[in-house]
Amino acid sequence: MRRGTLGTNVIRALTLMLGGLTAALVSLSAAAQPGAAGARPTAECSKARDPARCEARQRARETRKDKRRADRRQCLEEQLPPPDCSKAKAPERCAAAVAACEACRAKPGPEQRQCLREQLKPAQPSRK
Repeated sequence: MRRGTLGTNVIRALTLMLGGLTAALVSLSAAAQPGAAGARPTAECSKARDPARCEARQRARETRKDKRRADRRQCLEEQLPPPDCSKAKAPERCAAAVAACEACRAKPGPEQRQCLREQLKPAQPSRK
């Protein structure tokens, strides 16, 4: 006695293909919608914690569309004002981070990360 006949195997295969095709079409139509996953929503700067910085970021985003990687990051750094630390949850920490970024700005990739770690390392209490 045979487990499956040719007819039931064909029906199963067609069902699987139809299900896969349906899933593909649904995902493609969802990806084509505005605001799909991966797209960054445009923020309302009036609701932002620092509206001036938000507006500067949006202007910078428009001017750096054609740039890539390091050039894009440098363009953004040049056009953005420093954050307003008075409105931060931890103003002292914010000010320390801004100072560390300024101190390590000229260093490339891994060296910059190491510099930032050293600058932001919490002070170790002295032990007696």
